[in-house]
Amino acid sequence: MKGSFIENASLGKNKWWHYALSIFTLAVVIALVNNLIRIVLPDIKQLFPDSDFGKGLFTYSLVLVIFGLALFAFLLVASKLHQRTKMSFISTKGTFSWRQYFIGFLAWGSLLFIGSTIFDYQKLEDFVTNFNLFRFASLLLLGFVAIGVQSFFEEVVVRGYLLQGMHLLIKKVVTLVILNSLVFGVLHFGYGIESFLSSWAFGVAFAVIVMLQNRIEFVSGAHNANNLILAVIFVDLSEAAHDSFSWEIDWGYFGIHVISLLILVGLVYKFLRK
Repeated sequence: MKGSFIENASLGKNKWWHYALSIFTLAVVIALVNNLIRIVLPDIKQLFPDSDFGKGLFTYSLVLVIFGLALFAFLLVASKLHQRTKMSFISTKGTFSWRQYFIGFLAWGSLLFIGSTIFDYQKLEDFVTNFNLFRFASLLLLGFVAIGVQSFFEEVVVRGYLLQGMHLLIKKVVTLVILNSLVFGVLHFGYGIESFLSSWAFGVAFAVIVMLQNRIEFVSGAHNANNLILAVIFVDLSEAAHDSFSWEIDWGYFGIHVISLLILVGLVYKFLRK
């Protein structure tokens, strides 16, 4: 392992076609899994209750299967092609830090919950009114695992693999962070301009944290908290997936989002940097 996380890109083999083939494999696996799921979708749906609770269980199960297989295939292919250990895409250390993961989960989860409550208190009221302990615990447990895999997959690919790979061509850290974050923003552009800007700011903050810590466990936990809290309390994932593109921006919500990210980066810089 190198001393700096982004310098792990210099390990192993790094021809351009290694990166192209890794990304191509990833796209093929996701496409194949999606097509397979569509074929067996009617039979799968019958295994879940015909209710909002069942819809949530079904959605999380699909997320777990799709991104679980994508993560496994990507790490396997990328590590073989580049002749590097899988951990080199995750940390400069040889082991996964669950401590950093849960600190990230709790830190960003707290900031996100406060900000979302301020600007979307009605959703929290609806959640409390319809609260059912068994259903909440079930969705929270399955969601933690499923969304945890999905968010970890995104961190490994974007702020692990691509951030390191882009560093081979881009030596200026500021330029590297901005362009890497644009990639993350573009991946969320289909949900609207506000989603793009929020994801870009999210990507900038998380890329900075990765460089401060030389690992992605903290941001992976924070990413899980981000998606899980929104999904369980504030957003219906199955409905959000069908939302049309919007040019509208809630500047108040975007502002609190940026402030929360700045606080998170400040906390890491002060207490958790390596």
